[in-house]
Amino acid sequence: MKKNKTLIFLALLLSSCGIYSFRGNLPAHINSVAIPAVINQTAEIEVADLTIQLVTEYFVAENVIRVASEGNADSDLQITISRITDRPSTFTLQERVEEWRIDITAKVVWYDLKNNKPLFEKDFSRFAFYPPGGDIGSDGVDNDEDGSIDESDEVGDPRTFAIRTTIQKISEDILNEVVSTW
Repeated sequence: MKKNKTLIFLALLLSSCGIYSFRGNLPAHINSVAIPAVINQTAEIEVADLTIQLVTEYFVAENVIRVASEGNADSDLQITISRITDRPSTFTLQERVEEWRIDITAKVVWYDLKNNKPLFEKDFSRFAFYPPGGDIGSDGVDNDEDGSIDESDEVGDPRTFAIRTTIQKISEDILNEVVSTW
């Protein structure tokens, strides 16, 4: 009798594990996503191409859904960069700007191309800080907020680097939203 109970328990346990899926609530016909041209409503020319590049890199690296060309995808991400603003964040005692904050806002619609309807529509807004000048490779600050100060990937113009860091954060947020939709 005890042996039969153990066998029944194991059978139930094994059969329940076989049903589990990472797809969750994602429609069965969605297997790929296109990341077409980003609409840029700002004066920052490079932000559209950088956004496509970074969002694509995040999706490919995480391999949660296949990235495909526009004509071959089941869904697409319609991304609009609507705002980029700079504002002083901290000041010295002499009232000079010691650190700037850049904010970027993007509207994203993940669209089901087969059923012609949005899977989600959401605004993403992130920010980063940067010093008023100099090379960020020797400023003693963790500019990309990865826990390391002045590492080899922290080089160049502070504002340009802050834009890249902010778009990386938004790219990660978009990926997380797609995954949480499942």
